[in-house]
Amino acid sequence: MKILGLHIETHDTGAALIKDGKIIAAVNEERLSRVKMDGSIPWRSIKEVLRIANAKEGDIDVIAFSGFKPGSKKLFYFFWQQAQRAVYTKGSYLKSFLNPKTFNFGRFLRQTGIAAAIEYFGVTKGAREIIREFKRKGFSGSVIFVNHDLAHAAGAYFTSGFDPVRSRPAEGTATTASGRSASNGVEKGFVAIIEGSSFDNTASFWQAEHGNLEKIHEIPLPHSLGRYYEVVTAILGFHPKKHGGKITGLAAFGDPKKYYDKVAALLTVKGLEVKVSPKLFSLYDEYFARGRKLPLYFEDASREDVAAAFQKRLEDVVLELMRSLLAKYPSDTIMLSGGVCANVKLNMEIMRLPQIKKIFVHPGMGDAGQALGAALWAYSAHNQNFRPFRLDNVYWGPSYSDSEVEAGLKKSDLEYSRPDNLAETVAGLLNHKKVVGLFNGRMEYGPRALGNRSILYPATDRSVNDWLNKQLKRTEFMPFAPVTLDERAYDCYLKEDIDKCRQAAQFMTIAVGVTDFMKERMPAAVHIDGTARPQLMTREINPLYYDILKNYEKLTGLPTLVNTSFNMHEEPIVCAPEDAIKAYEASRLDALVIGNYLVTRN
Repeated sequence: MKILGLHIETHDTGAALIKDGKIIAAVNEERLSRVKMDGSIPWRSIKEVLRIANAKEGDIDVIAFSGFKPGSKKLFYFFWQQAQRAVYTKGSYLKSFLNPKTFNFGRFLRQTGIAAAIEYFGVTKGAREIIREFKRKGFSGSVIFVNHDLAHAAGAYFTSGFDPVRSRPAEGTATTASGRSASNGVEKGFVAIIEGSSFDNTASFWQAEHGNLEKIHEIPLPHSLGRYYEVVTAILGFHPKKHGGKITGLAAFGDPKKYYDKVAALLTVKGLEVKVSPKLFSLYDEYFARGRKLPLYFEDASREDVAAAFQKRLEDVVLELMRSLLAKYPSDTIMLSGGVCANVKLNMEIMRLPQIKKIFVHPGMGDAGQALGAALWAYSAHNQNFRPFRLDNVYWGPSYSDSEVEAGLKKSDLEYSRPDNLAETVAGLLNHKKVVGLFNGRMEYGPRALGNRSILYPATDRSVNDWLNKQLKRTEFMPFAPVTLDERAYDCYLKEDIDKCRQAAQFMTIAVGVTDFMKERMPAAVHIDGTARPQLMTREINPLYYDILKNYEKLTGLPTLVNTSFNMHEEPIVCAPEDAIKAYEASRLDALVIGNYLVTRN
């Protein structure tokens, strides 16, 4: 059975294709269009996953869209959100953007819901066009629509490899999202989806066992942890949808105590109830009304201290919520997804709850993972025996042959060679403090570069975060992430953390504490708070990447390199050879591994 999963709304649209429960391909439109967080109908992604799978439209058995069915209540939800916000903030946001001095037409369209209406009709039209085009080319299968939060939950659960079945006293049965019966007499896995909004909630929590997902709690609009973090991202001068990671990094440089009480008044939690104060939204509006200046509520505050207070309050609220949920629905296994779960520091704090023994964070935790989640849920609905499987890797995008790579190189003025031992040669360059771009094999799924579209550098130079970010025209406060030989994980990271998150740590989705050895010998990959967000690497996962690292270890005794994404500022991660060549030339890297070829500067 071939299932095509599609995410065609808001941002990070894309496509995924699975065959008999196995993931064959997953691509987001931004990588192909070269438009960051592209929200257009993902025609390129559809074409690419079909090409990778060697399939045609008529071969597809099911098309699974994430989101609401066209013609459903979705448009009502868009306007309902705006009405709720207007009432909740006593209309303050209406006054702010109707002020002639600060009026912004795009903001006006977004906050009145007009942009949402335009998008809704565009998405509806796009879905119908896709279905019509597939039918024209022989598609005769079924079409299903998977709710946004369920797609996140399915993506997290089915790729976790976790299916706990530890018994406890039976208390009856419950109905799951699939309509199946599930025993309450088993301690189930726990899935948490925390994001901005999915049109009818902002977070949802699920119990999982034997291929079943049962929603047990949700946080309603407008009380959104994602929107809370977007507000601080915006008022500190960054893009609210793109730059949340900058706030996480910036927070480590501040004192959370200075403004904690003020921030705590904006976001409260009591048991299972989370509340966002109307004041939070008014801060966002005041920021624009004051000409993009910090609201008076935080007058004279440093960005670092404000970021620290918001980050600490987010952690405290989520941990309080998790404790309450786990007290009611016991589990020692947790799976995370949703945009807020891109916050690696928050994920670490959740992992360190004493109840938790294992944690997994879906590698495509944001909306970029919607298409895959929808496809997995659709397969589950058709196969009652489908169970979670462990991810070995997420290399599900396009790859390019040597002839395609060489054709791209010949179009450039670059000199290149084909070393007999590429890994050994690259390790030597790294040992001589050269910055190396690595373009190899199939492109990664999700927001992290995991060795096939990466930039590598020794982790010994503490200043690399400053000069290399400038070279790449980036503004970052989080240090570069490390890639570490899996067999040396305990040398670099706290054992008690790694034992809980070893699988998540393959995908750079969680922060962990580091050892003194890591702090002293590889400081470039260690944050000021003594944490790092590692990628643990085995040869089975990625032979070339591992061999480069292993050869570097032989030369230096160090099992870790810096790994950052191969892209320029505000551009998507490179996809095709021409993207890699363009980024290499713009960034002035010292060397580029591209397929089996090596480019170096004279």
